[in-house]
Amino acid sequence: MKATLTQTPQDLAAGSLRSITDFQGGSVRCLRGRLWITAEGHAQDVWLTAGGTLALPDPGKVVIQADIDSTVSLVAPPSHLPLTVLLQQLRQRLQRHTPATAAIGPNGKVMC
Repeated sequence: MKATLTQTPQDLAAGSLRSITDFQGGSVRCLRGRLWITAEGHAQDVWLTAGGTLALPDPGKVVIQADIDSTVSLVAPPSHLPLTVLLQQLRQRLQRHTPATAAIGPNGKVMC
C-alpha cells in the first residue's frame, strides 16, 4: 500500500492487514475499533484502541492489522523546518507585500 498521509479515515475489516512500505513518518490514529501496529525500527508492537494515536517519526515499513472492524487515519507530521529557514521564508513573504519605500532589515525590523 502506498502511504497516503491524510486525515481521511480508512475502514479496515476485522483481520484485514495494511502493509505500508514507504511510510515517511507521522502518526497512526485509531478512530474506531482496535489496531495492532508494528513499525520497522521499533522494538515492540503496539495495540491502539479507539481514540489512540501512535507517533512514528521515523520512515520505514509499518504494518497495521485490524483486530475488529476498525477505522484508521494516517497523519503526516508537521513541518519541522529550522527557525532560521522559517524566518527567511517569512521575510520573503513580507518583502513581496511591503511598499517599495520600506525594507526588512537583517534583524527582521521594517526600515523606511
